[in-house]
Amino acid sequence: MPNNWRKQDVYHVEKHPFEPLTFPGIKFLIIGTFPTYKDNLKYNFFYSGKENLFWEIIEDVFKHSFHFQSNQDAVNERREFLMANGIGMTDMHQMCYRKNKLSTDENLFPIILTDIFSLLEQHLTIERLILTSRTEVFGALGLLHTYFLHQHDKLPSLTRRQDKILEGQFSFKNRTIKIYVPYSPSPRLITDKRTSKQELVEMYKICIK
Repeated sequence: MPNNWRKQDVYHVEKHPFEPLTFPGIKFLIIGTFPTYKDNLKYNFFYSGKENLFWEIIEDVFKHSFHFQSNQDAVNERREFLMANGIGMTDMHQMCYRKNKLSTDENLFPIILTDIFSLLEQHLTIERLILTSRTEVFGALGLLHTYFLHQHDKLPSLTRRQDKILEGQFSFKNRTIKIYVPYSPSPRLITDKRTSKQELVEMYKICIK
């Protein structure tokens, strides 16, 4: 085998496996990038990757314990909890290329982005968008920038607060929609010592409550 040989990258087209979770009276819309690779899912719902800290953070924020950690029972329990607290969910990718079965944002490439403006038009009670990754270009925030450009608009600049949350707002159909961007619930950030679980809990407590 030649020394300069390297394995060719493989790209698969994936459609988002879940419909956006929206409902009458929704106040907060949490927006991620795209679910982890299917073999990493514990159950078929948002943020159900085996290492993702999102639901542990939510438990600490709301002083709540989920009883189920697998199968449809876990999905139903989390869906009911979110609806009871006015929290909806979606991701920026509706269809994307996944590179080499990897799940990090930089290995997902957009084909179709979620129509965020349409969701805002359908649900007049949405007050706040909460983005769960801030990576430029590839993360939820970067993809929201791209979406705004597709709509011939520009996402306003966000400011970094003392608590490290990015914050901004924009006008939409005579409404003010606020944007909050805490750190990602990925354990990589903790491993890299960029944050701690307690800091993540405090961030999400500000964003969602």
